[in-house]
Amino acid sequence: MKILFLTAAGLFVLTPAAAAQTTTPPPLPTWLRLSAYSGHPGEKVSLTVACEGEASPVTTRALRITVPLDRNAEGHQPWAFFGESVVAAVAPGTYPVSVRCAGKPLTVQFTVLAAKPRPGQVKVLPHGAPRTGDGSAA
Repeated sequence: MKILFLTAAGLFVLTPAAAAQTTTPPPLPTWLRLSAYSGHPGEKVSLTVACEGEASPVTTRALRITVPLDRNAEGHQPWAFFGESVVAAVAPGTYPVSVRCAGKPLTVQFTVLAAKPRPGQVKVLPHGAPRTGDGSAA
């Protein structure tokens, strides 16, 4: 019975010390998110990076960065970087979008879709000669 009591007492003595070692909060998760993961050339895409450290510039062929990554000017979400871009005029396909957070690489995939046809553009080419009538009205 004394052994059980001493063992239980030893656990109570160790518990506060163990708790003191685990009070350090774990590091925040890091990630890279886009407002859209596919788009047509010219469409806007926002970027958000969760990063407690420094973030490198974004590297990708799929997006043309219009506003580089930066922290919120008012100090909101001090762990995050925000940026803006537009879909680049590159061949349709899937491209990596990458950034480094405190040296750790973060990558997502972005799919560039085929360019949308411009309004007023001819969608079907005419076949044969134009129909101008048979000439009887002349």
